[in-house]
Amino acid sequence: PVASGTGHLVVQVAADSRKGDADMLMSALKRHGYNAAIHQSPQDKLLHVQIGPFATKQDADAMRKKLIGDGYNAIVK
Repeated sequence: PVASGTGHLVVQVAADSRKGDADMLMSALKRHGYNAAIHQSPQDKLLHVQIGPFATKQDADAMRKKLIGDGYNAIVK
């Protein structure tokens, strides 16, 4: 599964305050073929493990469903 690279929607798998935990999750996602990245938001200081961006909500929802099927708790943002 690869993100389209355009758009503004992302699928978030976690928001963590510990860099080590976020790095471990990102590595696990990458091992499963996901193009995951960590984004930090200045508003909340958390490390957001996300996949995307996606051009359409339909694409983001499809990725969310795949992640849930693989055992991850994911949301579209």
